Amino acid sequence: MAMLEGINNFGERISQLRRSNSMTQEQLGLVLNVSAQAVSKWEKGDSLPDISLLTELANVFDCTIDYLLGRTSDLQSLLPLIRVELRRMTPEQRINFVGEVINALSHNEMTVPSHPALTQIQLGQHGLSLWAKDRLVCIATSLFLNEATEALHEKVEFPMNVLPSNVLTVIYELLLDNKNLEPDFTPIEDSILRSRVPKDINFDEVIVECIELGFVDRVRGGYRLNVKGDIATRLFSIVHRVVSRPDSFSLDFPLS
Repeated sequence: MAMLEGINNFGERISQLRRSNSMTQEQLGLVLNVSAQAVSKWEKGDSLPDISLLTELANVFDCTIDYLLGRTSDLQSLLPLIRVELRRMTPEQRINFVGEVINALSHNEMTVPSHPALTQIQLGQHGLSLWAKDRLVCIATSLFLNEATEALHEKVEFPMNVLPSNVLTVIYELLLDNKNLEPDFTPIEDSILRSRVPKDINFDEVIVECIELGFVDRVRGGYRLNVKGDIATRLFSIVHRVVSRPDSFSLDFPLS
């Protein structure tokens, strides 16, 4: 019976980490100054590395020694260490770290294609997260995002002319057809959309403007909001909510 069998699956973890890092046993051995045969024995559970190599292994695989040894713990217990490490990071490193967390939380949710300057936008059942490298990290929960979007329908004076009010009215009405945060882009019939838009708005002119802006698609059966329009409307709603109700959000500054 292998000596490590049943003892935290150390060899299996080393094997998984090595493969996920696209390393051969020979390459890992060279980094640690041991033979490929030694690495093979670790992975089979026939032997253990010298204790002095544990730190080097953790550094190579960018993990903790606890993880290598199979010790599991609640993520909450890692917060003190995370806080310390965040203070040592540059702003870019912090943003990258937050982006990795966003990826981990949202890997099963919809990933929206975005401008190359934006690293990632996620929109799913948990809310919206925008990670723009070196620029912005925005995380809005589903509750806040829904409330913010609904607030667009209120007659609140907005101090920024981000979008013409008529355009915003149309794309908001298209957004309302979505039952949850994840857009399905179901078309709305021309007659139905016209009935939703106030009579004092020239519908034909505004819908053309929406299409030219790239927010709305004219499809068989009517019109639909596309990815760009959906995300733009939700982000605009967040800005609107922040400006109109500054007490409803929190702003975190970089750690000193």
